Amino acid sequence: QRPLRILEKNASRVDLAEAAARLRAVGACKGLVALCTRMARVRDPYDEALRSQDPSSARTQQLHYSRVECYQVVLEVFEDLYLLARRHQESIGLGSSMASSSRGIPSDVMSATSGVRLNELPELLPMPMSPSSATPSLDALLRHCLEDHMQGADELFHFCILKWMMQRELPVYRYDSPYIKDFLERHARDQPGLLCRYFQHRGRWAEACDAYMSLFRRSRSGVGPRLSRSDTLVLLQSAALCARMPGSNRNVEPILQEISEATRGEATAVA
Repeated sequence: QRPLRILEKNASRVDLAEAAARLRAVGACKGLVALCTRMARVRDPYDEALRSQDPSSARTQQLHYSRVECYQVVLEVFEDLYLLARRHQESIGLGSSMASSSRGIPSDVMSATSGVRLNELPELLPMPMSPSSATPSLDALLRHCLEDHMQGADELFHFCILKWMMQRELPVYRYDSPYIKDFLERHARDQPGLLCRYFQHRGRWAEACDAYMSLFRRSRSGVGPRLSRSDTLVLLQSAALCARMPGSNRNVEPILQEISEATRGEATAVA
């Protein structure tokens, strides 16, 4: 603990690559996160990378790059854990479909009900990491970075993590970052269903139902992404589920009518 505090205090003089290698070698991922976020604050103490009046200025771009350079060290830890977890899932027969479709770790494997979940990220992760420990360790590290706000949440750091998670098709909506809703609204246009699941996962049934139905109407009108019949049916069933929940104040009957029409259309297509 004391050496880590000294590193944080003298972050401006630390050789990040050397410190990261040493901390990773002993599994000190929590300390590595603290050091990287501290170094990012030292490099941009007034948050100009996000709050600049001229986002396109050379100074703003340089500050943005210098901060992302710090966060990239943490993203490399995520990536190594992700690859180890994926190999483990494939080795036990859970990854054959995701390997063929290039998808990431299934969201149910990342959930709290799958395998062993670490209540919090330990100060030191076991090194070398066993493949079976990679998924719970990745989940714990993600929760530590996105949900532990003891020293304040770093918006740019969160956006970098959430962007990486989307690239790896991990369930971003399961994590309670204070910036996730804004991120999904701004950056998840190619996966609009994520915002629906964000509301549903948090029990915000009315908003979830409205989001599912909005996606359905946009797809039907040709404005939004084109959905297959089966995807449309799943979407409407999710909307109906949310409408039925206590306190949703949404009428399920029009949704059931849409489901009936979608089911008839699917049956006609099969025939």
